[in-house]
Amino acid sequence: MPFQPLQDSDPDKPCLADLGLLVIRLLAVATFTYYQLNRQLHLAVDHLWEGADWDLVSQLAERGLPSPDLFAAAAVGIQIVTLLGVVLGIFTRINAFLFTLMIGFLLFSAIDLSPSLNPQALALYLAIFLGLACGGAGRLSLDHLLAGRRARKRAV
Repeated sequence: MPFQPLQDSDPDKPCLADLGLLVIRLLAVATFTYYQLNRQLHLAVDHLWEGADWDLVSQLAERGLPSPDLFAAAAVGIQIVTLLGVVLGIFTRINAFLFTLMIGFLLFSAIDLSPSLNPQALALYLAIFLGLACGGAGRLSLDHLLAGRRARKRAV
């Protein structure tokens, strides 16, 4: 019997792989937000409003970065925006790439965000977000929805 490929029922219909990409996006972002970003966000707010010490600022100052206060606050803000973009699936490849760059900086500069963020966890985050940067968010994302709308407008 000769080989016959399976017929693709509908190329625009989400499949199980797209659901898997959605679950990966949600779990990776929820894990990073709960274990790392939440703590840094509270420390940033305390630092900006109450003048409390923020260990991220002192670590960035030790590395010789200019304006460590501004750099730390911008890093937390960019993390929030990129993670929100990855969850929603809007500009997923760009957001995941930016987040990959930030995780790579944390990994190679040995900045300690929290006790639970060890090099193994950073490598896993790096792999997940690099995969999303290369492959995209799948069909269960705003990227796919907006691309479909744009294609329908061009066809008219």
